[in-house]
Amino acid sequence: MNRWNIASIFFLGLDGRQRLVPFGPGLNIITGASGTGKSALIKAVDYCLGSSECELPAHIRRHSIAVGVKWVAGDDEMIVGRIIPPVGQDSSHKMFATAGRNLAVPSSPEEFEGPVPLGAGKAFLERAFGIGDLPGEPDDWGRMRGRATVRHVTPYMFVTKEVIYSEQVLLHGLEQSDKAPDIIATIPYFLRATDEANALNERRLRSLQRDLERNENRNRLRATAESAMRSRAFSLLAEAERLGVANTPPIETVDADLISLLGQIASSSGEARTLPSESELSALHRQRRDVLGRLSDARRQADAARLAIQDVSGFETTVQRQREKLDLGAHLGLAEVSDHCPLCAQRSDVGARAADALRTTLAKVRGESAAVERIKPRLIDYDGNLGRQIDGLKRELRSVDDRIASWMRQSDESRKLADFAEVRAHLMGRVSYFLDTMSDENRPQPADLTVLRDQIRELEGLVNPEARMVRLRLAERKISEYATEVFSALPTIEPCVGSELDFSATEPDIAVIEADSAVVLKMSDVGSDQNYLAIHIALNFALQRYLEKVRAPVPGVLIFDQISRPYFPSTEGQKRDELSISADGDDEDEDIKAMRQHMNFLFAEVERREGLQVILIEHAYFADDPRYVDATRERWTRASGRGLLPLDWPSRPDV
Repeated sequence: MNRWNIASIFFLGLDGRQRLVPFGPGLNIITGASGTGKSALIKAVDYCLGSSECELPAHIRRHSIAVGVKWVAGDDEMIVGRIIPPVGQDSSHKMFATAGRNLAVPSSPEEFEGPVPLGAGKAFLERAFGIGDLPGEPDDWGRMRGRATVRHVTPYMFVTKEVIYSEQVLLHGLEQSDKAPDIIATIPYFLRATDEANALNERRLRSLQRDLERNENRNRLRATAESAMRSRAFSLLAEAERLGVANTPPIETVDADLISLLGQIASSSGEARTLPSESELSALHRQRRDVLGRLSDARRQADAARLAIQDVSGFETTVQRQREKLDLGAHLGLAEVSDHCPLCAQRSDVGARAADALRTTLAKVRGESAAVERIKPRLIDYDGNLGRQIDGLKRELRSVDDRIASWMRQSDESRKLADFAEVRAHLMGRVSYFLDTMSDENRPQPADLTVLRDQIRELEGLVNPEARMVRLRLAERKISEYATEVFSALPTIEPCVGSELDFSATEPDIAVIEADSAVVLKMSDVGSDQNYLAIHIALNFALQRYLEKVRAPVPGVLIFDQISRPYFPSTEGQKRDELSISADGDDEDEDIKAMRQHMNFLFAEVERREGLQVILIEHAYFADDPRYVDATRERWTRASGRGLLPLDWPSRPDV
């Protein structure tokens, strides 16, 4: 498998000027003084990977008008470029992209192919890298989350100054709150714990489950509203019956018939025949006491049934244990016990009597076990019937209570109103208001969720979240093994010496497991910039190893921005020029020895990993190391006057 590497980064200026920074396979070093534009190389690659903002320094934006990156993968080539906006303008929303073989680097923006909109340019890169067309998933605020794009490969490529020895930021981009959720959501995809088809099924399943939950909630609300409507309707009909306007229908009357009866009352002009009767209230109270008595009896019976079920369950367990013990007799051959002593051959019936006793006891225990198996289901069924009976009695009690409350309310209202005609008019007004608020458009029918549930069951058969989690755990374990192996080759101090690294993709996070005590330490516990640097280098190389192994759609490029930062903090002298290091024998500084150890690892790793390209942007220059000198592609010192852009390039005005 050929992995994409960077062949060159180039800048275009006014009057056809071109500045090209070449790169090759393996380790590439750009070294020089501060302020010469080294770190702008990462920003240039990021901008050409479709960044929505141009973060190139003002000096670069004033003296160049376009930037591009040439990519190579075996014989395949690709050139991606963008116009650099002037200072005062955030970005350019156009990209230039072309693919082929033996492509020439443009010398002016007019030689770019395109342009295309920014989205189309990123889609071009995604197809080239092999990122599948994986749609996102909206979160609670409607923002798309989880769609893998070319913007999500940068955490595996860039190790910037914000990351290089940070105790809080694990990967590039996680320090930005608006980008971190997308990066975390796409990690399983890039680690190949899931593929496009499975991810689509998972997201479709989650969407349908949310729809089902919403519809079930709506149906429950509708059912509650309908229950309240029926209770109110029966209350009005009970009042109408006391006034002689209508008769109370049976409890099972459907909603449409209830509405029809109330409509007849609202349109009726007949005179009321009776006043509320005290005898009716007494009858309702007698009915209520009767219901309460039956409900109390049913509850006592239900409690007794549950206690019986518990006793039967305990007895069943005891019988089962005794039966298991006695079943050992089957292995003793009780039916074949001799009536002679096996030692002296004298006639003896002791063994036969013991065998008969065991067989009798076993038969009794088996009979008790069979009795339990017959009785327990009947008790459970009886308990269920009692539960349904109790629910029915509760509904009947609520109905009686509503009728009593209605009687009391109507009686109170009767005392307040001057005569019986006003009572009737008041009732008809309440009925009319009730009918107005219960129009059909305000009472939608419950949604039929059968089709939705069938779709969810079908997708649940296709989606296997447990398998996805297993694949993700396997990926974490393998990356942890790789990271521990790399970590052992890098300079560290206590408590990291000889320790293991444990990577978690879900947070994401990495833990340090001490060698001697096996204590698990967080990043903030290791307490040294040198340790933080070693952890980040180990993790990034481990990720690249794993991405190569699973053929993930990520370029084989790692760009480090000054791994010497923890060893050589900036001073005034170093700000003026690069830090040139030569051999100093046994008296060499510990920091320089540590840097040499890092460099030895980098050279060894790119030698082992075919297709892995490392670009090291450095302030230090090891003049005594031939490998370092040969790998240095550009050296920008104050004395030479060289930098990312020539000093004689003309500038353009700001916006």
